Amino acid sequence: MPRKEMYKIKVRIRGCKNIDSLGEFIRANNIKLVLFGEYHGFLNQVHVQRKIIQNVKPDFFLYEMLEEDKILNDKGAKRFLGKPDNKDFSFISTYGDLKPIVRLAREFNLPIIGCDIKNMCITDKGWSKRSHKERIATFSHEEGKKMTHKRELRQSKVINKYTSKGLVFGVSGCYHVRKNSQVLSKLRDKNAIIVKPLFKWKEKFNHRKRFKNSEISYIIKMI
Repeated sequence: MPRKEMYKIKVRIRGCKNIDSLGEFIRANNIKLVLFGEYHGFLNQVHVQRKIIQNVKPDFFLYEMLEEDKILNDKGAKRFLGKPDNKDFSFISTYGDLKPIVRLAREFNLPIIGCDIKNMCITDKGWSKRSHKERIATFSHEEGKKMTHKRELRQSKVINKYTSKGLVFGVSGCYHVRKNSQVLSKLRDKNAIIVKPLFKWKEKFNHRKRFKNSEISYIIKMI
């Protein structure tokens, strides 16, 4: 069996000692959102997400990379997982890219709902095949800011919709859970749990090509 990456996880919430007591803390304080910021595709973070879900027991799973799609039952999950890994899901991702998260949601019998815009505002069909440098050159800095703003408003809208119905576990890019993010500022319920990946205990948004397990950690905080 392949070795699982095991990262350090620290809980920095007054009244919550560790990850094993996170679910109890959330229920006692009527918190409706646990938002996980991830490094898309650069790290295997599923085991961290699984541990949180096991303790939190959410009602809904929101996933940025699923864009505007929904998988509401086991039949839908089977249909999704039956697609070839290399088949394009969108301009951004293949089905293979998304399957680990779909399997995770299915493991806990959770409906999984996309919380972003189709193709994430990208109009270039070949965007995912380009190098990082070529992707950046696709649009100007101002265009990038406008796209991020539009996407984050969409994410907050979907989050607010589902937190009105129950407890949400959401997965979005780590950049979208930064301090001044529109996702966070537009939340209807201001009390939320944020899980962030750290590189050498510091927040980094520029992805490195290679990570060492010993350099990666996760912090669980409350906003």
